[in-house]
Amino acid sequence: MEHLDQSLNGLFVDLHRSGHWHDQKVISDAILLAPADQILAAYRADLAKGPVDLKAFFARWFRPVGGAEGYRTNQTHSPTDHIAAIWPHLTRPADDPAERSSRVALPHPYVVVGGRFQEAYYWDSYFTQLGLLRSGQFDLVRNMLDNFAYAIKTIGHIPNGFRSYFLTRSQPPFFAAMVQDYGRAVGDLRGAYATYLPMMQAEYRYFMTSQHNVGGLARYWDTENTPRVEMYGTDLAAEGETRRHPDYFRDLRAACESGWDFSARWLTDPADLGTIRTTQLWAIDLNCLLLRHEEILAQATGKTRYVTAANTRRAAIGKRFFDRERGYFFDVQIADGAVVPVTTAAGLYALYAGAASPEQARRSVEWMEAHLLKPGGLLTSDVTSGQQWDAPNGWAPLQWIAIQGLRRYGYDDLAAELRRCWLATCDAVFAASGKFVEKYNVLDPLAASGGGEYALQDGFGWTNGVYLDLLAEESGGETGLG
Repeated sequence: MEHLDQSLNGLFVDLHRSGHWHDQKVISDAILLAPADQILAAYRADLAKGPVDLKAFFARWFRPVGGAEGYRTNQTHSPTDHIAAIWPHLTRPADDPAERSSRVALPHPYVVVGGRFQEAYYWDSYFTQLGLLRSGQFDLVRNMLDNFAYAIKTIGHIPNGFRSYFLTRSQPPFFAAMVQDYGRAVGDLRGAYATYLPMMQAEYRYFMTSQHNVGGLARYWDTENTPRVEMYGTDLAAEGETRRHPDYFRDLRAACESGWDFSARWLTDPADLGTIRTTQLWAIDLNCLLLRHEEILAQATGKTRYVTAANTRRAAIGKRFFDRERGYFFDVQIADGAVVPVTTAAGLYALYAGAASPEQARRSVEWMEAHLLKPGGLLTSDVTSGQQWDAPNGWAPLQWIAIQGLRRYGYDDLAAELRRCWLATCDAVFAASGKFVEKYNVLDPLAASGGGEYALQDGFGWTNGVYLDLLAEESGGETGLG
């Protein structure tokens, strides 16, 4: 595992600042063809002779990480045939620890996201797992759980993704839910708990005893406040933002931990990324996931302290995150306890986790129908900011969370309608393009979705997983919801 920003020093900076690579992640993920000190010495020697052709130098000393470029959609395939065919192209064997790259070597096979994301990611894996369980790929799911358990034991938490530059943060904590779903799918919940309980407890301590915990409620956080290695050139160009916002890079990184990079929910001005304030907010989705984690730990251990913790958090969510004027759940400012009045699909985590009273659920559903529900599915937020976690985009995991929440409170017809809309959106885009993609335009499914720091990616792990899980319900299969 290489920390390339450190081992390659000025070369790493020059590569990122060169402008030769539209996607800077290509640089940060590349495999070194010689030891870093040898490559750096060669670069310095070339510099001494005059200007260096950085593209040629990179081609000589580095190999970009390959993806599934060789896969082409079979035009005769149905959507489910396509997903079955692409799973092997998204599956990776155990990593080679000797590889010279930023990759964190995992000891067991795993599934990557697809596109530019050629490593395992934390919360993506939960929604990917839904489809793998539906496909009967129990051994692969067990391998992914074992990788996450390995990460908790060796790193102290499950990182955002398995690259050296992701180790300073985690992602939305779905590990306990992954264990629960796996145990139920294989008919051995008790055995799954027995195997993974120490790691489930360790992850809970990570979120409760770190800077994530402020006054008993959780925020997203990153231990570093420096430019992101995966977007080094972009962040170096934005260093001036730190003059007006000293924690600018930490807030960018914390938004990456949330998975919502980026969204108006984190910005005081939706048109200005420089106003990001992720670490200043208690996050509704994170607290709901920790509530689920506490409930699963209570079930797995029988210990009253987890029951008490869950009851305390549930009450706090209902009291502090629900805005009685609007009738919906929002993120909350830590400084003064005021809600952040940006309507997002994250508010529906409260229904998923059972944190809403029946009246709060009723009003939240009405607010969601008025502000987020569209012909192609659920908007991520009702703000059009140019960021990818805002309108007009919809994302598979948020559709799934909303559907489970609606069902939990008895809104089965609305859940069925949202499910139908989302599956139809995926089907329409597949029919037109032969692809399952990262995100969709839910205002006009055949129009391109956009925003963000990179082009639309196809593959795509969590879209495949959610599609298979929702589609399987037609044959009477139960959802993955615990």
